[in-house]
Parts: sequence; structure tokens; C-alpha cells
Amino acid sequence: GESDMSITKKIGKGILHIAAVFVILEPIWMLTPFVGFLYGSVLNIEVLESSKATSWLLLFVFPTKRLLPVGLFLTLSGISVFIMSAFQIYSAKVLKKGFVKTGIYKHLRHAQYSALIVAGVGFVLMWGRFMAYLCLFVMIYLYYLLSKKEEQSCLSRFGKEYEEHSRQTMGLIPGSDFLEKTIGHTMRSKWPKALASLVGFLLIIGFGLGSGFAILKARQHYHGKLPIIQKEISMGGQKLSIVTFRICRFEEKKKGLDVKFWVKHIPADDIFLTLKSSRSVRDSLRPFFQEGMDTLFLIFEPRRSIIKRREKVFVNVLMVPMDARPELAKDDFEAFRKSWEIKGLLKINEMLLGEDAEPVKGNIEVFAIDDLKQDRMLKKRIEAKLSVLLSRFL
Repeated sequence: GESDMSITKKIGKGILHIAAVFVILEPIWMLTPFVGFLYGSVLNIEVLESSKATSWLLLFVFPTKRLLPVGLFLTLSGISVFIMSAFQIYSAKVLKKGFVKTGIYKHLRHAQYSALIVAGVGFVLMWGRFMAYLCLFVMIYLYYLLSKKEEQSCLSRFGKEYEEHSRQTMGLIPGSDFLEKTIGHTMRSKWPKALASLVGFLLIIGFGLGSGFAILKARQHYHGKLPIIQKEISMGGQKLSIVTFRICRFEEKKKGLDVKFWVKHIPADDIFLTLKSSRSVRDSLRPFFQEGMDTLFLIFEPRRSIIKRREKVFVNVLMVPMDARPELAKDDFEAFRKSWEIKGLLKINEMLLGEDAEPVKGNIEVFAIDDLKQDRMLKKRIEAKLSVLLSRFL
């Protein structure tokens, strides 16, 4: 019995030491959602994207284009409140005024953490991949643990004065005090501290996963008509339906100034004309006609689709040859998606828009039907990549 108790104590101390490292590295965890964005969006980890088991981490939980203004407002507001509350805290420390209970702290006990959570929510609304969404919940939980540690320290130092302040103010987020009284207090009083922290972490991750997938399902179910462009063209003497999204944009100069948010739609006709004029595209697509291709689905990746160089516009585009029912695309995209049978994938790099003897200035990477037959996982990887890209628009 005693040996079991000593082992339990050692495990508990080890977990507490790990928790202490998290506390010491607090500034890093403040950036947790930003780390999720960096690895899940900016770096766009190919390892995650190549497997359906991990590609869901790159799915867009929110329609980020529509929520950009809200996300930007929340991020700027959170950072502003954080700066103001940090000024209150550190000026009080310098002047040795005791704990702060005026200004923002008259209403919030942990104003800095609450402000950074608001900024994190805004950030996730702007760049809402699933990885960043989960990181937000991790950050909130770590802040919760830090806030409990700080409250214990303040109670031991300031006693009833801080206890009274706690009753009159809100905790980390709305409802956190209620959850603490109903669940947290019970877990901490009846369970070992390390076990309670681990269970709490698993619960918050479970909630993040469940709510994230619920939002994705709701978006798929309730989304309106997608901005689909569809056209039938003749290529190599055969008819081919082209389906794509109306999202092709690039930045341009206006009145001699770089206007960051001034964007212009690339005319869809420019894309269709370019495809028809490219001999290399025609040659790459010819084998897919023999495999029953009647539809070509074009999709543009975020950030890397449009290149403007010396007044010329280049596009990087994925082309998915398929046998499908393209007439469904405009009114019921999910039905169109269920109808398609993917024949392969083409990655076209640096295709110059407009008429040119050969518009493809980069290379064309082709994954053909034979590749799919030899590598059974290849088709799943193509489907996973399409799911990630489509989650931006649903």
C-alpha cells in the first residue's frame, strides 16, 4: 500500500512539474491559436494533407471570408484590452498598490487572459482551420489552470478582500464561475489534482472536436447556393463541362497606390480561353477522355492561386477530371459531389491568363487513372485535399 502511494505521489509530482513548465512558458501558450494557424495554414503541412486520417485538421471550421470583419474586430479589441489591462497590472506592481480591482478589473478578474481569448476567437474566425480551432480550446484550458493558480495565490495573500472581489467579478469567460462551482470544485476536492487536470483537458478537447464537426455538418446542411461558374467547352473535338467557384481574385493598384483590400475578379472567360489555347493542357487531358471524363472541376488553393507579375496574371490551379453530373452543381453541390467519380488530378503551375501560344509557363503534374490503380491511397489523398479546399466555401 505504501509503495503504491509513493508511486502515485511521484506521478503526481511529475505531472505538476510538467504543468509548471506550461506556466513558465506562458507567453508561448498565449500564442497557441497563432501557432495552429502557422503550422496548419501558412506552412500547410504536406504530411497532414496527404492522409485522410490527418487532413481533417486542415478543414475550415468557419466560412472565413464572410467572417473576416468580425474576426478582425475581435482580434483588435482583444489585443487593445490586453494592453490596457497589462498596463494596469504592471503599474500597480511598480507602485505597490496590491491587487488591481479598478477599471477593467472591476468587472473581470483575469482581464489579460480574457482579452487574449477574445483575440484568439477573432483569429480563428479569420483563419479558421480545425487545427487553430482546437488550439483555441487548449489555450483556454491552460489559462483556466493559470487563473486558478493565481486565485489561490491572491487568496493566501489578500484573504477576505480578494474573496469579496471574486464574488463581484466575472472569471475567465462568461459561465466559467458556474462551471467551476458545479464541476471543477467537485473534481478538485474528490480527485487527485493531476487526474482532475487530465480529465479536464480531455473534456475540453472532446468538446472542441464535437463542436467543430457539428459546425462543419451544419454548414454543409444549411449553406445557400455556392458561387458556381459552369460552362461547356469543346476541347480536342470533344465536349467538356467546366465547373469552378467564382472566387478568383487578385490585388491591383488603384490611382498609383497599393490598396491592400482592393480586389478585382478575374473574368471566367479568361480562364476558359486559356484552357482551350493550351496544347499542353489538351495533351494532358486526352487520356482522361478515354477513361470517361465528361467534367473538369477547377479549384484554386488559398494564397497560392493568383500571381501578378509585371502586369501579367498567372494562376496555379488544380484540375480534377471526373465522370459526373455537372448540371447539379449550381443548385445542389452536395448531389454533384456525390455523383462524381474522380479519374485523376492535374496540378498546373503558372498558367498565364489570356491568349498565348502556350500559356502554361510552369509545369503540369499529372496523376492519371493508372496511378490511382497502382496506389490505392492516392485517390483518398485527392479526395482529402478536395474536402479541405471545399470546406472554405460551404
